[in-house]
Amino acid sequence: MQKKWERETYLMAILNITEDSFSDGGLYIDLSSAINHASLCIKQGAHVLDIGAQSTRPGASEVGAEIEIKRLVPLIKELKLIYPKIPISVDTFHHSVAEKVLNVGADWINDVSGGRHDNAIFNVIADKGCTYVLTHSRGNSKTMDSLAKYTNVVNEVKYELSKQIDLALSKGIKNEQIIIDPGLGFAKNVDQNLTLLRNLEEFVSMKYQVLIGASRKRFIGSVIKESEPTKRIFGLAAVASRCVTAGVDFLRVHDVKEISQVINMTKSII
Repeated sequence: MQKKWERETYLMAILNITEDSFSDGGLYIDLSSAINHASLCIKQGAHVLDIGAQSTRPGASEVGAEIEIKRLVPLIKELKLIYPKIPISVDTFHHSVAEKVLNVGADWINDVSGGRHDNAIFNVIADKGCTYVLTHSRGNSKTMDSLAKYTNVVNEVKYELSKQIDLALSKGIKNEQIIIDPGLGFAKNVDQNLTLLRNLEEFVSMKYQVLIGASRKRFIGSVIKESEPTKRIFGLAAVASRCVTAGVDFLRVHDVKEISQVINMTKSII
């Protein structure tokens, strides 16, 4: 049974159980530290937990489905016992991982490839009837920076998202299962990311719920001249406020408490 999400701005907390994620790799690789961090995020106001066992930063190497499953399953089982009502999203592009984690209690699949990496994932999503975050991207972690070439980034991202949505629907996924993500940082340079943020209403008007994942990303660091990812919170705060004014439904963030405050303050103004 899918939860009914009203038009609000919800927080998806990032929990990377990886060794090489760009800002928190290695911090939550063992079960107890991952559970402690998840608990803190929930206490601070997270509505959804997004767990990733594969880094999607530029240049990251794939660990493979078996390692993802080995990392994910014990944590999902434990979190579902402790927090049965908190939706768990799993950040993966492998259909075998998606099937396994959904079978042990995960609620969402967050696929940064939008089904391009392994389109059998569409069959799993259709069969399980779960929420699916369909992200715009090009290439993979090794090649995406070289593919940030657009004539009109807003129109082309919308078009390429629509193509993947049509493919997902053709495999039996329903419209109400889909959340779209324009994929900030995935095959986009600084100016292209900023253009997408200026035009968020274009995506909000596409009739699907919208998720934005900008947390600590390189383009924010470029704008505010901050090389340390964990020190980009004020840049992210500006992005989060913009997302709230545009009507974005979900923000995927590392800093739950701070961005919750930004959301509340922005809503009190607009």
